[in-house]
Order: sequence, then structure tokens, then C-alpha cells
Amino acid sequence: LAAARGSDAGAPLRRLRCQQALSLVGTEAEPALREVLDDAELGGLARVWLTEHGARDVPAPPQEMVFWLTIDTVAAQLAAEGNSEELRALVEGLAQQHSGFFDTAWRVEHPATPDVLEAMGRLHPDKKIAKEARKAAFKARSQQGG
Repeated sequence: LAAARGSDAGAPLRRLRCQQALSLVGTEAEPALREVLDDAELGGLARVWLTEHGARDVPAPPQEMVFWLTIDTVAAQLAAEGNSEELRALVEGLAQQHSGFFDTAWRVEHPATPDVLEAMGRLHPDKKIAKEARKAAFKARSQQGG
């Protein structure tokens, strides 16, 4: 878990690898995961693991953590696979599930937010949604000063 922390370009992929490694670990990992529930970078990952392993009393994540984890997950997939079909399906699903996704996503304080939104604009087959994603990427870049 400690190795999964960070805001550098490789951090999302490290968190994905951490999640993959944790999938091999049994319930003995629960105490360590509970310790990071309030951590901005690891709290979402911890909640997913705890829920998938049937842990009780897992607090619901705040909305900002859900969006942060979403951006982090897409960034990790981009780093791991590039523009794969799996990633295209994930992007389509996200845009479908959350109307107004891009209105909120550009505000996510994650270093990869602009790049993720740009990739979503590239990958989404619906021209209107792709344009929303590119506009959100522009807003995110402006917000981050880049």
C-alpha cells in the first residue's frame, strides 16, 4: 500500500498493480486496508477490496473519492494498455452511468485528470460526448495551470 502512494505519472499504474496483488491476498489484509480508508489516494481502492471481500461496516465513499478513483483507474488502464477495447468500453460505460460526468470530472484534483479526459474524448464513439470530454479536459488543464 505504501508503494502505491504518489502523484507522479507512474502512480496510477502502481495502484492498479497493488489492487491486482491485493486480489491474491486473503482477509488478513483487512486491517491494513481499514487503516487507509481516509487516505485520498488509497481509500477508494481499500473500499473496493473490503466490499469485494465481504467486510462489514465499510463506509460509503464521498463523491469526490469516487471521481478521483475513476480518474486514477482510467489513467492506470491507459498506462497499462493504451487505447484498448476494454478501456473504450469503460469510457462508454462511465459516460452512460453518470449524466453530467464531465461537469464534475474536470474538477478532480488528480494530476492525470486532463490527460484522462482527453483520452476519453478520443475514445468515445459518440461525437457529442467526445466533445464534452475534450471541453472538460481543456477546463482541467486551465485549472491545473497547464
